[in-house]
Amino acid sequence: MTSKQLVLTGSRGPTAEQVDRLQAENIDVIHHPVIETIPVAFQLPPHLDWLIVTSPTGVERITSHLDQLQQTKIAVVGSKTAAALIKSGRTPDFVPSAFTGDVLVEELCPFLRSGQRICFARGNRARQEPLEHLRKQVEVDVLEVVTYETKLRAMPPELLRHATYIGLQSPSAVEALAPLRKQTEAIYVTIGPITEQAAHRFGLTPRLVAQTFTLDGLIDCILEEELL
Repeated sequence: MTSKQLVLTGSRGPTAEQVDRLQAENIDVIHHPVIETIPVAFQLPPHLDWLIVTSPTGVERITSHLDQLQQTKIAVVGSKTAAALIKSGRTPDFVPSAFTGDVLVEELCPFLRSGQRICFARGNRARQEPLEHLRKQVEVDVLEVVTYETKLRAMPPELLRHATYIGLQSPSAVEALAPLRKQTEAIYVTIGPITEQAAHRFGLTPRLVAQTFTLDGLIDCILEEELL
């Protein structure tokens, strides 16, 4: 039997367990990141009440600053980001029920007080909508600091031609693949609704959208598709 191929585009590769789950269903995994993260120099603003970190990469960038954040509460987007923070020796003070910046802001607002200082530590391509929503909901000082830059990388045409599924794991991945959309007949699978919206904006049509906004959730929906 010829194996199917799933091409994953995120900066972090799948775990051995995730690869085994797919290979058990005759799906080979190819990890080809289409984004590259580059650390940049930054300085966190002083006297923060909350710091919001949106990715494991963001956690890596603030780890050396944790000593100065002992009086600052930290909110994270998602279980992977929370796990990265815990590994760095700090337990997150807030994790939203769904792993998007929009849900985080919506659920965090009741815990904020007027006049507090809130800072988003994130990449240069991060969406601005959560910041703007927070500014409208609560009278707080909303700041932003870029801790890393995201650059797009090309994908070899042969990977696109042989792919059965392409996992779109961020809006940046969508942007990187959009110019190559005519070179593949693969099924696009998005990691969540934000990436799904980006796919539609760039002319891609995802067939599958993960219900849990993680790589495990993306794999789950592919395996469910294989059972149909």
